[in-house]
Amino acid sequence: MKKSKGNQKLHFNYRKFLRRKLTTRPIGGYYNNIRDNGDKMMAAINIKIDDNLKDTGDAILRELGLNATQYITLCWQYLAQHRKLPFMTETKILTASDLTMTIATQFRDVLNQLHKIRDMLNSEGTDFSELSAAKQALSRLSADIQQNGWRLESMPEDLDASTPARRMLPRINYYLTGCDFALSDLPAELPVPTRIENEFGISLKAFETEFARLQSVLTDTGLLARPAPAREFVYRGENVTVSVVQPEDYQHGAWLVRMQAKSVDRENALEDAALTFPALEGRVFLPGTVYGKAVRNSLTGKYEMGFCFLSGITEFHMYSSGQEEEGNPTSPDQVASRLSACVDQYVLKSLQSISGN
Repeated sequence: MKKSKGNQKLHFNYRKFLRRKLTTRPIGGYYNNIRDNGDKMMAAINIKIDDNLKDTGDAILRELGLNATQYITLCWQYLAQHRKLPFMTETKILTASDLTMTIATQFRDVLNQLHKIRDMLNSEGTDFSELSAAKQALSRLSADIQQNGWRLESMPEDLDASTPARRMLPRINYYLTGCDFALSDLPAELPVPTRIENEFGISLKAFETEFARLQSVLTDTGLLARPAPAREFVYRGENVTVSVVQPEDYQHGAWLVRMQAKSVDRENALEDAALTFPALEGRVFLPGTVYGKAVRNSLTGKYEMGFCFLSGITEFHMYSSGQEEEGNPTSPDQVASRLSACVDQYVLKSLQSISGN
């Protein structure tokens, strides 16, 4: 190995290669291709490096049990595999949608932990140390969500697909805090007082309900994947877009109906809405627990199960009543049109009420 002023020149030992009957062919620059008798190509790399830098690096390589050739080979292997330098870091700038999905995933992890704690509270064979450890794990998960929540609040509120879900996060976190707070009074030994179990159970039930709503909204806005529908009818009304969908796993004659407000103004107008289903021949509606709401029918004066909007979205089931789907007098696209008309009528009355007309 030769030394030059202020630097050292590193290269392969060509005599050693020649003793092994290798031949070299210069190709210019700092690279030489070396071909052995088995037609395997190898490369020799000559570099110049500062004396002090090389001495420092050599000392570290000796500690790691490597020489310069091995280290350079490892660097090239990393480049070939990852297509980037091993000492470069990548910084990803999270958007509001990214952070919303991150928090939603954290809420799912929290729900699993809450169910684990619930099972412990209901079990007579629970060890107090295990319950205490589960409570601490819940507190850590809650703290992580709180940190991401603060980051999300500092971002500008862009009106993108994640906006409806983003607005639901504080309410879900409120009930999570209730679960964590209920466990803050755990005694030093078992059994856990009934009061704590009841408070925890109430907050857990509310958390489950709100998280189910979040999952539905994420699916409706396309942030969570849903199975491809077998059939779908879409009607774009003045205030809402209505889709009547029959997923592949639904029985014949069963449909899933979704309505979504077309703007933020319409979403606000529908936030407190509670509407009755239109009377359609051959059709019966069944709202889920999330979007169902008792509504007084203005024609009969009786209360019946209707539907409401949450963050501009509602969803419920529809069935063919008393006859085959093919012979139903009310087609899915007619259903979508009538539902849209019901919403239009409600919005019109609301605007007239606000204006005093």
